[in-house]
Amino acid sequence: MDYARRYAGQRRLAGAGSILIWILFAGRDWWLLNALNSNILFYIGYARLAGVVGISVPVWMMWGPRALDERWAAGCMCVGTLSAWFSLSALMALYPAAMAFREIVPGFLLILFVVFTSFRLRAITAAWLVGICAISFNLAELWLYLWRPYKVPTLAVDWISGAIMVSLMYLAGVLVCIQFELAARREFAFRRTLRAAKARVEAQNERMRELIKEKERFFSSAYHDIQQPLAAINLFTRSARIKLEDEHAASHDLDVIEETARDILDMFKDIQDYSELGSYIPHMAPVDTEAVLTEIFEQYLEPAKSKGIELRISRRRRHPPPIESDHSLFKRALSNFISNAIKNTSEGGVVIGWVEIGERLRIDVRDTGVGIAPTHRDAIFTEYYQINNPGRDRSKGLGLGLSIVHRVIGILPKHSMSFWSCEGRGSRFSLYAPISKMTPVIETDDPKNDSSTSVLKGRYVLLCDDEPTVLEGLRRLFSSAGALVDTAESMAGFEAILADDGRIPDIIVTDIRLRDGPTGIEVAERIRRHFSWAGVLPVAFITGELVSPRALCDFAEPFVLLRKSSAPENTLDEVSRFVAAQQSTGFGHARSP
Repeated sequence: MDYARRYAGQRRLAGAGSILIWILFAGRDWWLLNALNSNILFYIGYARLAGVVGISVPVWMMWGPRALDERWAAGCMCVGTLSAWFSLSALMALYPAAMAFREIVPGFLLILFVVFTSFRLRAITAAWLVGICAISFNLAELWLYLWRPYKVPTLAVDWISGAIMVSLMYLAGVLVCIQFELAARREFAFRRTLRAAKARVEAQNERMRELIKEKERFFSSAYHDIQQPLAAINLFTRSARIKLEDEHAASHDLDVIEETARDILDMFKDIQDYSELGSYIPHMAPVDTEAVLTEIFEQYLEPAKSKGIELRISRRRRHPPPIESDHSLFKRALSNFISNAIKNTSEGGVVIGWVEIGERLRIDVRDTGVGIAPTHRDAIFTEYYQINNPGRDRSKGLGLGLSIVHRVIGILPKHSMSFWSCEGRGSRFSLYAPISKMTPVIETDDPKNDSSTSVLKGRYVLLCDDEPTVLEGLRRLFSSAGALVDTAESMAGFEAILADDGRIPDIIVTDIRLRDGPTGIEVAERIRRHFSWAGVLPVAFITGELVSPRALCDFAEPFVLLRKSSAPENTLDEVSRFVAAQQSTGFGHARSP
């Protein structure tokens, strides 16, 4: 198509020029033969007329839109070429023998020149077309030599020289056509690659524009949603100070503050989850489906009861089979489905069920909530989209829950999801996961890890944070668990502690970004080097930034990445489990006082 489109104008011009040249040669025939033998002019005229018609009809047909069809255009040019060629062969038989070779053979060569240069036929088409012409030329010469009623002494020489000339021109012309086609193909490939590159750049630019709009929409929504609970905190804090004389009233206000703060933490947790998914690498392994369902059921049982709705698991005679998935991602996706169902159900309940479908397991979350109208079904998995929340009620989150599920399904191989909903009657969201052929490893709970106080009691902790209020809060948090704590706002604050060569810390807890001087990573490395003779110290990084664990790939293990958006109890539990894990590997014994 590209070939025909590019050379359509050139081919039409060459065809029209061929008709003009043919007519001029017809005038030349009259000028040559009228004085010699006027009787054969009649037959010469018929041959010339047949040639004109044979050339004109295909050229006229090439003036339509079908000229952009390569097969059609090549067919028309081949018909016109063969018409002119066979007309010239007839003229050779009609011309006087002494003049035939001298006056007609240049016409054959002219046709070959036009075919190989102006028609821009593809090499294979030009090869067989001119091959037919060359063979027919030699047959015509042979017929003239053997069957003409009178002999010309030079006819044999003319035949041999004409055959050699046509053959040489045939070979040279095919080589020219090959070079033309190769050049056209290279140019076509270059332009196609250029178009593809431009399309990719345009797609990337469009994606960047969408990302910019998405960021703007995100920060606009997040800023508004976070401002609301912060305003409530300020208001109820002031109210609590005024009501301090009335203990019950102040307690109520502080409860409201605590609930509002929890809403803020939940919002930041959603933002964190959504951000981390972009660089998350799934760890596929057999997952105990029954254990995951039980964990999530226990996690959301109290929130469901507080709303006055029932949460239950549809029990069967046997447990669901294990699945091949990433435990953390799968649990997060299913939790978001259940959390979303509870938020949108005011009466009735939420049921968790499962069913085997071939080699996959489908886990369903059914609710009796408000349902989803058809107009919203294409948008519920987009970021920050919420139904029936024009006032941006903070208890309903940022609208990232279902979009997180959508991204999780895109990350996990062989996983998918579906949903069904009836407005006013409820919804069913389903997760599909491949059934594992292996039995998951069942992790037994270590009694030593159950209590944060028992694990951290007597442990020596170094704390580093450039925000004094946060540092004091962390000190009180770990001290409440029985840990011995030293704090500093930067590396300079630890220099005096390290100079004493006192007790080896059991764990370093530090923020990543510090206001002045070295970063938290550099602080941890400096302390590790100081106690390098005792092994590699474990480090817990607590950050308020959206940092992926992959950003710490150059930092030596053991370490753990925690979030400031987590509740204090969760932070304490995570550090306790981390310390207990190091103790179980023998690390804790080396740190004994």
